[in-house]
Amino acid sequence: MLTDQYSGIEALNALKNGEIPHAPMAKTIPMKLVDVQEGYVVYEVTPGEEHINLQGGVHGGFCATVLDSVTGGVAHSIMEKGNRFATVDLNIKMIRPMQVGKTYRGIGHLINAGRTIVSTEGKIIDENDKIYAHATATLMIIRK
Repeated sequence: MLTDQYSGIEALNALKNGEIPHAPMAKTIPMKLVDVQEGYVVYEVTPGEEHINLQGGVHGGFCATVLDSVTGGVAHSIMEKGNRFATVDLNIKMIRPMQVGKTYRGIGHLINAGRTIVSTEGKIIDENDKIYAHATATLMIIRK
């Protein structure tokens, strides 16, 4: 398990640098970690034809998964070696429809880190910084 080998920031940097593989979920929702700092992450995401819903738009689950990943990535970035975290609450607002084949950025920021609870926020934006969806998350630290 990565939490036993790396601190959170070390694991995310290893992931970004291609030293360890992305989680299997990245095959379902293609995400590439492009920037990581303590309390901050950026993923590049591109919805494909396989993410279209019955109405012909990008499924809301695509946004939800990306936002879960960026808000969780922020929490991961501050974890000490051996500690894990779990999402307790994820509140998502979708503002405008995403387009298939267009690359977006999922950006996560730390709001607050307590001893047990971490609060984060995330957003999905395009190349012009137009927001497509945003979220807040509450995560619980699980200490070893």
